[in-house]
Amino acid sequence: RGSSPRFSLSFSGSGFLALYQVGVVQSLLELAPELLKSACKVYGSSAGSLIAAAVVCGIGLDDLKEFFFAMANEVRKTILGPLSPKCSLLANIKTVLQRMLPEDSYQLASGRLHISLTRVADGQNVMASEFSSKEELIQ
Repeated sequence: RGSSPRFSLSFSGSGFLALYQVGVVQSLLELAPELLKSACKVYGSSAGSLIAAAVVCGIGLDDLKEFFFAMANEVRKTILGPLSPKCSLLANIKTVLQRMLPEDSYQLASGRLHISLTRVADGQNVMASEFSSKEELIQ
């Protein structure tokens, strides 16, 4: 039979539907934890990058769910939703990642977590997969 096949996981950008992805990961942890542990690469874009980071770095999914619910409540308070100047999603995401990620998260993530980004200068898609610090990973 040989070794098991190599595979990767991918979590798409999905806004607040990331809660659905959290549920998928919780189910996989319960029913097939080896599947999450043995994925050689875990990809994410936008909100999916938070889920991918949770898988790779072992972020507590209940804490992540609470964060998403709190952010959804904050967004609902403003007429423009996430576009409102009163809505500080990015600052809140950075704060929660600073709290939730372990100090060695950048080491856990390097080479395994692949985050899809859009380079502002030219609009090109780039993949970030090597991180030199927790702060760089959060950025």
